[in-house]
Amino acid sequence: MPDRPRVLLLCNFSKPMVTEALQTFAPWLAERAEVVGQLDTRAVSLDMVDGLPETDLAFVLGGDGTLLSQAQVMVERGVPILGINFGKLGFLAEFSVEDVNKHWDLIASGKARMTERIMLDVAVYPEGAPQWGGLNGHAGGERPEMPEPVFKGTALNDAVIVAGPPYRMVEIELIIEPQWSRQSATTFRGDGVVVSTPSGSTAYNLSAGGPIISPGIDGMCVSPLNPQSLAFRPIVFSGQCDCWMHLHYANEGTALVLDGQASTPLAKGQQVAITKYTKTLSLIHNPELSYWTMLSHKMHWAASPRRV
Repeated sequence: MPDRPRVLLLCNFSKPMVTEALQTFAPWLAERAEVVGQLDTRAVSLDMVDGLPETDLAFVLGGDGTLLSQAQVMVERGVPILGINFGKLGFLAEFSVEDVNKHWDLIASGKARMTERIMLDVAVYPEGAPQWGGLNGHAGGERPEMPEPVFKGTALNDAVIVAGPPYRMVEIELIIEPQWSRQSATTFRGDGVVVSTPSGSTAYNLSAGGPIISPGIDGMCVSPLNPQSLAFRPIVFSGQCDCWMHLHYANEGTALVLDGQASTPLAKGQQVAITKYTKTLSLIHNPELSYWTMLSHKMHWAASPRRV
């Protein structure tokens, strides 16, 4: 890391507190780093990846949702992200402006703790595409060619299939690593399904009854949404496995949603393929916090009942 690191500010200007904080934070930072840009996150997209300025660090000013929206862009640049929280929870965006001031020397020197977060690579294939990527029944043989996906995207937290209006149950066939299993794991009916990374295990996955997974685990979790079964429990599997979901029944409003941000409609017969993305996102952590203290302080993990 250079003596004066290059810093790109990605700012959620829909939050008035961000604009207010920048009045003092931006001049303070400019004295200590080379600020290469100050961009509105609402205008930053994957189309801009190659046009973004060269930078050593990206500071995301907003909240967890803002950080999620920038993850798919910055992972392509291989730039570490530091989240400055102006939202509610601040589970991914761990810093306040005061925290950045206090720990600047560690941040600027590259000595602040950093983790590599896996992401999901998600593709939707049209009806009629070879089943499960052509892996069913082709052991040792030539696989049929897959058509171009109708949708592709990446996610740091989760990929969610939601039933949507008119809110009838959807029917989904679930297949995990078909190149070895050669058969589906199960077919279930319900309100949808959540496939999450360890980073996303404390988000929608947790609300759906899924487990909390340490960020260091190379794995993914499948948690059903209100399944028509008492026996369908969430399952964690290796990040080296691929996961396929075949829509046997869908509503008019059934959709795939990535990180609560990007979405695309789904229809009967389509297949959703999810694998671990080839790149990881570098996330910078607040030296005063650990994952476990955040679980207890912010998520109230294992908290005892309080007297009212």
